[in-house]
Amino acid sequence: AATHNLLHMQSLQPDLLTAFGMTALAAFTVSWVMWMLGRQHWQQGMSQAVLSTSLFGLAYVFFALQSKLGVVELQATSKTLISAAMAAFTIALQRFRQSTDISRDSATVLLPLLGSLMLAFMLLPKELQAFNRMQTIVTVLQTGYTLSVLYRMRANTPGTGWLLVTVATCVQLLVSLPLAFAGHRPSPTFTADAPIGSLLATWTVCLMLFLKLVVTSIGFLVMQRDRQFALERHKAQLDPLTQLLNRTALVRDMSKLMAAAASNHKPLSVMVLYIDHFKRINDQHGHLVGDQVIRQVAQTLQQQSRGKDIVSRYGGEEFVLVLPDTDPDEAQIAAQRFCRGIRNTPLILESGEKINVTVSVGIYSTVPAPQSNWEPLVAAADAAMYNAKRSGRDRVAVAATSFKPTPAHGAI
Repeated sequence: AATHNLLHMQSLQPDLLTAFGMTALAAFTVSWVMWMLGRQHWQQGMSQAVLSTSLFGLAYVFFALQSKLGVVELQATSKTLISAAMAAFTIALQRFRQSTDISRDSATVLLPLLGSLMLAFMLLPKELQAFNRMQTIVTVLQTGYTLSVLYRMRANTPGTGWLLVTVATCVQLLVSLPLAFAGHRPSPTFTADAPIGSLLATWTVCLMLFLKLVVTSIGFLVMQRDRQFALERHKAQLDPLTQLLNRTALVRDMSKLMAAAASNHKPLSVMVLYIDHFKRINDQHGHLVGDQVIRQVAQTLQQQSRGKDIVSRYGGEEFVLVLPDTDPDEAQIAAQRFCRGIRNTPLILESGEKINVTVSVGIYSTVPAPQSNWEPLVAAADAAMYNAKRSGRDRVAVAATSFKPTPAHGAI
């Protein structure tokens, strides 16, 4: 019976050379796949992510060798490489969120590396168990910092890639924490005399490290892909000449603002702006100059509008703005500001010639009815704009009886 139990225990003993060797091979393979699939995102954190995965693979190579050779320096090297790999991936996340801070990134790399080297100098070779435990604490702290970076980037990271990376990082934290208190660790002396729980835990650690590596890499690739798709969708909603919202995006966002205004019984104002004598500008100076005029007007509108306003190019030389929570008087003040800003910003050509630009603006303000359509609001503002043109241009016209203020509470 004793012999049977011994054989059973020996059958559970992990072959660490094979386990960590296969994990290292997987890391190098994943690095190559990330490089092949993510080269177009090289400046967006992919280079640091590939470096991180390669460093993990190298660390597992040293760890597998140490498990057979028992050379303490190999274990210290593997731990240091793991710290460097985690730091590189954290910087990859920072680059993905388009955050560059040399001081912060230097601290992200140097603090754990210096900590690992100091622990190795103080504790090795006599206090191997203490070194392992302290190094695990360093790993836990690094993982916690990585999670904090992931938390800060959540709001601006579309798709499921972020979730995959976060879950994998949490798994690493859960796997690392028990190692700070484990009495048995993978080493040349880790044989069948260890408790069965420690043997099973070691196999679990090997499996979790492998899965964490693969899931993190896949997640980061998915993050890059999802953001690229989001950027392409966003570009599809922009007018290519002005980078304002196009008509499709205007209809979508205006419908949302109308629904909110109807629900809250708040006023909403629509403006239609038309560049005066635009055909004359095209005829005298050419369509390229006409394009410059359109871009300059769009820039002025964008600069002088509020963040919650919709600014769109409706077509040709016509623009539509939607101003939520804005009554006719407030809309007229805003429209006069737009006219003044455009009038005071002439287009200066390379030849030095100055082209004065003005706009005619029509306004329609209302509290939308529930489930009402957007077309009548734009049509009413468009009719007011034509009144402004007939009245001499470079002015603002407000649609008559376009706004009915809400009666005061209790009024009859």
